[in-house]
Amino acid sequence: MRQEYGWVPEFVFRRKRRAILGNMLARPRIFSTVLFFRRYEDAARSNLRRSIVRLS
Repeated sequence: MRQEYGWVPEFVFRRKRRAILGNMLARPRIFSTVLFFRRYEDAARSNLRRSIVRLS
């Protein structure tokens, strides 16, 4: 992802990326289908939290 936005200054990229991931984490559900919600929701939320911490 960072390579695709290489032209964006690092501090801006990190701030905006954190905001995007935070918005995703704030949703009641990341996945809309029951199957994906049951299988992947917990792992996806964990990954989002970890990514947010790394960007901080």
